[in-house]
Amino acid sequence: MVREVSQDELEKVIQEYKIVILDCFAPWCGPCKGIAKTLESKVVPKFENDDDIAIVKINIDKNQEFAQGLQIMSIPTMMFFVDGKRVVFQGDDGKQEDRIVGFYPNIDEIIINFVEQTRNPK
Repeated sequence: MVREVSQDELEKVIQEYKIVILDCFAPWCGPCKGIAKTLESKVVPKFENDDDIAIVKINIDKNQEFAQGLQIMSIPTMMFFVDGKRVVFQGDDGKQEDRIVGFYPNIDEIIINFVEQTRNPK
């Protein structure tokens, strides 16, 4: 199950787990609900027995300082942390990105591939 956390709890989770998948959402956001369903039905079952991975979500309406600090301008926004640090990767347009913004039909594959590549770097 995807656990909702506060900003303080998130900081602890990021330090405690090797890989953290963070879903930044708001309860009124339709695409956020789509990501939540995808996470619960496709991503959580894949990693639910893995003690190195945490899948959490943070309500940006309740944690506005957090959202402002990370310059979250649009939701849903997904971020990834490995070994306590936010992951930066190359986006589709070639730019360096530290987040995925929006709902993609294959978001589950993107997340699963990210975790598998992080575990088994080439």
